[in-house]
Amino acid sequence: MEARFTAEMQHTEESLVKLAHMQYDLFCLRNYIARNLLGITVVLIGAYFFSQFWGVLLMAYGIYLMTSTYSSADHNAKKTAAAIKNSGLGFPASRYLFEPGQLRIVYHPGREDEEELEPLPYDRILKMGEDREYFYLFATQTGGYMVPKTALPGQEAAFRSFMEEKTGKPFFHNRSPLQRLRSWIKARENEPEHL
Repeated sequence: MEARFTAEMQHTEESLVKLAHMQYDLFCLRNYIARNLLGITVVLIGAYFFSQFWGVLLMAYGIYLMTSTYSSADHNAKKTAAAIKNSGLGFPASRYLFEPGQLRIVYHPGREDEEELEPLPYDRILKMGEDREYFYLFATQTGGYMVPKTALPGQEAAFRSFMEEKTGKPFFHNRSPLQRLRSWIKARENEPEHL
């Protein structure tokens, strides 16, 4: 079957960190909300007891909670990158073939250990994300695929539409909270119960 889009991805330590950040954004919303609410609460308690030494410490800890959103994601990504470096095998590479009914993935294309994975039907993709450099596709909460936008020159909008049509899911955009709210409202307006 003819692939509608083809892309290749060569991972680096930086790409693993970006993948971990998007994974956190897509699957850890409750953690993000709880962490920020706890941080705000701790800052307010610290502000109330500001004249006490421990009040200042509470404020500092609350600010840390609110500003270190990706600390665990960064730790896991860097740990994975170190393990890959220590193995001597190099960072993974993949070729993606986006066919009309499924995604075919070739692991380590062009190497002697090249392997084609089991095709992934589009309806098995749980969530999709996007930032300025990559599209992210997650079939599980613990692992995803990155498609570099540079691999789709002039085809980004067509690829986005293709994937949203095939999966029935929108792309999450790694943007500011206000932009996210606007996208969420727009997506809700298009749901059947709102039409």
